[in-house]
Amino acid sequence: ILEQDVAISNMVTKTRANCQESLYHLVLRFDYLTPKLAVDQSNNPLDPLQICHSFANACKLLELNIKARIILFKQFDRLIVSKLASVYSSANNLLIDAGALPQTKRLKKPEPEQVSQHPQTFEPSAEHDLEELSSLLAMLRNQSPEQLAASIPNYTAYSSNYGPAVSNNELIGLLTTIQQSISPQQTNGPQLTDDLRNIIALILSNQNNTPDKSVGQSDDDIINLVAMFFEFVLDDKSLPLPAQALISRLQIPTLKVALRDKTFFNDGKHPARQLINSIAETSIGLDDAAQPNKDKLYSLLNQITQDIIDNFTDDDRIFTEKLSQLTEFAQKTEHKAKIVEKRTGQAAEGQAKTKLAKSMAQNIMYEKLESSTLPDAISEFLTSHWLNLLVLVHLKYGEESAEWVDATQLIDDLAWASLRHQDTKSQQRYESIKPHLLTRISAGLNLISVTTQAADEQLKLIEKTLDQLASRADTTITTRPLSAAQATLLGHLPGGGSKNWQDMTGVERQQARYKQLTYEYIRKVEQLPLQTWISYTDHKTGHVTRCKLSARLDASDTYIFVNRFGFKAIEKARKDFACDMQAGRAVILNSSNIFDRAIGHVLGNLNKASEPNPQKA
Repeated sequence: ILEQDVAISNMVTKTRANCQESLYHLVLRFDYLTPKLAVDQSNNPLDPLQICHSFANACKLLELNIKARIILFKQFDRLIVSKLASVYSSANNLLIDAGALPQTKRLKKPEPEQVSQHPQTFEPSAEHDLEELSSLLAMLRNQSPEQLAASIPNYTAYSSNYGPAVSNNELIGLLTTIQQSISPQQTNGPQLTDDLRNIIALILSNQNNTPDKSVGQSDDDIINLVAMFFEFVLDDKSLPLPAQALISRLQIPTLKVALRDKTFFNDGKHPARQLINSIAETSIGLDDAAQPNKDKLYSLLNQITQDIIDNFTDDDRIFTEKLSQLTEFAQKTEHKAKIVEKRTGQAAEGQAKTKLAKSMAQNIMYEKLESSTLPDAISEFLTSHWLNLLVLVHLKYGEESAEWVDATQLIDDLAWASLRHQDTKSQQRYESIKPHLLTRISAGLNLISVTTQAADEQLKLIEKTLDQLASRADTTITTRPLSAAQATLLGHLPGGGSKNWQDMTGVERQQARYKQLTYEYIRKVEQLPLQTWISYTDHKTGHVTRCKLSARLDASDTYIFVNRFGFKAIEKARKDFACDMQAGRAVILNSSNIFDRAIGHVLGNLNKASEPNPQKA
């Protein structure tokens, strides 16, 4: 049931946000206690999702209508779910007393603006000691070459070369020599630089068929970890091609930083890491065909990476300077984009309200006139002038207002007055309501700014028509149902506009199947946080648009997507957006910290590969 699922979703989202740190520590401790089972929020038995679903399943035994069931869920939220924070605290203390990870790293809190911009992507910071990562690599090296190649396909043991060992300082110096030989980026679009492993192979290669040089084990581990990080970057579909190319140009500078600073993997505030994260974050909306001479952001990012390549030797302050430069630019452009986005949302909301008002006016008019037969003068007045009035009243007062009720009631009153009344009682009622009816019509015409002359002519025509109908002797006035043109004007096509399955063409049948949505995707788009970035592929042209969800318009049940400048890029009805997501045309992009995601991915692969007898997926 939709209402029930929405209620559960709201409880789960609220509790996870309020109890984020305690839930994070619980997951860590449960995962520690179950080495053969990876624990996350999807299978944590104390996660609010499991608790709320268990309650919902228990409620299935109760014979309640949906209203009563929702009231029950609200009481469950107030009395039980809102008290879960103390339960999680007690559970953590109990596990600590039992020796389950008594010491855990605190969950890294995001900056306030990070929460507002990327609520769906807040994750614990992936900071890991080099010693921790090196120990996992050491376990992998104990595997057979075949097992190692299957686990980490590109892993290379540089320390096992038979040639003389290259010292840490010498290796950094050789990397600097190659770094300074990298030519400036071409201006005709993104280009990926050489793979880091190829660069290391070139540095360690010897001439005259002598063995390749080796490196120390610590340097070996760092080289492989940095290489795996950049492999993740180049495989990350959330990054546009320009960002992949730009970040890949920082392979050598990043490796030099990691070789010099053994705390690099454990320092989330290192300026080199922050710069890479900032490049990924600011460029997520870049078009894949972005070029420096046409895009100020790409031009700046290209300049920043080239400056580092040209000037970085051993002073990390250059990363701080470039990060400051990029941050200043991003803040200025983001401020402008927010202003444009706000105006875009306001304009879209106004259009949606107008569209809803027009639809409501058309529907109520059609419902009241569908079975009526009226004189042309009356039906033309209602389907033109009075339809416009209904739109205006709905926009100004809403459908719950007395003004809307009176405006819609006039349709019934005028339709009744247009009947040929034969009995005395009906004729007397007609004579009593006619003056008030004409007064209401006059006031309505004045509201929609009809000129005085046009309004007078319209009133005279209506009064004359009504009087002719009221006269038993006058038979010159004819009446008829709504014409096809009038029905179309009211949004109702003759024949209903639908076809049976047997009458559909192949394309129409395919479109009908396309609209058969699973509830999973309806719920997914309804719960998607605002500011989520989406890669949207046009099913006709194949063009890919990177945009973010800016607004949900309840009035029209539509979703507004804007580009990185804040201008409207796409507008989709909720159902169409869900269909596109189900078909893979709308893909959610992960805009969270690229470095943390990459290191977390590498760590996960290493953990999986180091398990005894790893099974292929």
